[in-house]
Amino acid sequence: MKSVEEMRKDGYPLKIIGNGGYPAILVDCQLLFDGDYMGIYRYPGGDCCHDLVEIKAHFQVLEQ
Repeated sequence: MKSVEEMRKDGYPLKIIGNGGYPAILVDCQLLFDGDYMGIYRYPGGDCCHDLVEIKAHFQVLEQ
């Protein structure tokens, strides 16, 4: 399991504006197959998983 600090070194931003224009903060990682993972972001209404491709293509980064 990766820490938030390790995920940030891999390129995941700490804070984003994401789903529906809401702010979110990176809180954990969701492990996938073959050692891959996605970031878990905490929104005001609950948590959501995002990968780097989705973040770069669709979300605004507030703090890298």
